[in-house]
Amino acid sequence: MSLNRPDKEYAPAPGLAQRWASRYVQGYLRRQPALDSPDPHALKRARRWIIAWAALAGMISGTLIGGAEWFMREFATGNWKAMSLREQLPYWAGYLAVAGTVTALEIGFLYWNALRGVANITRLAGLRYGQTDALEPDIQLTVHGISRAALEYPSPGSLIYGVDPHAYLHGWRLTFRSLLYRLKISLSSFLLRLLLRRLLGRLTLRGFLPVLTGPLYAAWNAWIAARIIQEAYLQARGPALVKHLMKTLADSDEHTRRLVAQGVGELIMRNQHPHPNLVLLLARLLNSLTGKPQALEVDWPIALRDYAQLPAPARQTLLNALTQAALLSGTYRGSRKKFLVEVFATCQTPLRNEDIKAQQRRLLSGQAP
Repeated sequence: MSLNRPDKEYAPAPGLAQRWASRYVQGYLRRQPALDSPDPHALKRARRWIIAWAALAGMISGTLIGGAEWFMREFATGNWKAMSLREQLPYWAGYLAVAGTVTALEIGFLYWNALRGVANITRLAGLRYGQTDALEPDIQLTVHGISRAALEYPSPGSLIYGVDPHAYLHGWRLTFRSLLYRLKISLSSFLLRLLLRRLLGRLTLRGFLPVLTGPLYAAWNAWIAARIIQEAYLQARGPALVKHLMKTLADSDEHTRRLVAQGVGELIMRNQHPHPNLVLLLARLLNSLTGKPQALEVDWPIALRDYAQLPAPARQTLLNALTQAALLSGTYRGSRKKFLVEVFATCQTPLRNEDIKAQQRRLLSGQAP
């Protein structure tokens, strides 16, 4: 492991698909000049188009798949209900061939749309990169991160500077999470269709299926695309925000920075995901400590005890740093919110949700939190 190569720590052995996706993103960035700062208007326009294309793909796919089943039941056979399962099998085979082809084309388009989208969003978010020289390690880390986001890859399970992202995810939960990811596409499609049938009952047999599956698939694709875009934007803002955060910690003592590192390690474990921004921040924090330790051993109970004993100025520095770290890894909810609630309570400092949400809005608008 190397503190100067957080990209290697995050993705020590990327798979074929991730390597291809990273090369695609790098190629896109090399063809487009970097911006000095985020472009809010261009970002909004790009977001709308990415989501619109994903929704259109879902609309077409859902309509074709729903229409194929409706046609099979209503026109391809004389009396579908009177047919035995054996008699229906040839029709189902033809339907599955059509549905499989349409789904494969849709998935291929969605991946292309996501990859091109995250590359464009990353540039418009103000990521500073060179077009001719090799990408710096922190920029390469961002490229790896947004590539995984576009491919909807699960969290890598490797240690991050000695921190296990799955430390709180053991046994059947880890197995179930991996299985759920592998079945995500087919399972989500199946559940959507099952829910549609349960809600509509016999109406699906009267010609409403192709009308309603299209909008439903469109909404699903739009939601997924919006999540990917938001994650790509957050990761693209990461290098600049981590640099800004480290500047605010430059005048703090080593003990405070070590405690911030403990908090970042705990965040990685609670998120159950080594967010690239936290990987970069942890590398910078460890690099600022005496001896430049290559690994961190998180001892959360002792860290909380030390938090409570900090003097007021150092305590405020710690709280500001951990708040920014939490926002760098996602929205203010779930594990991140619980983490901040615990830290602020330990430091006997009121946690003002309005202030945290205001910081989050500033971050998402392109400002420093």
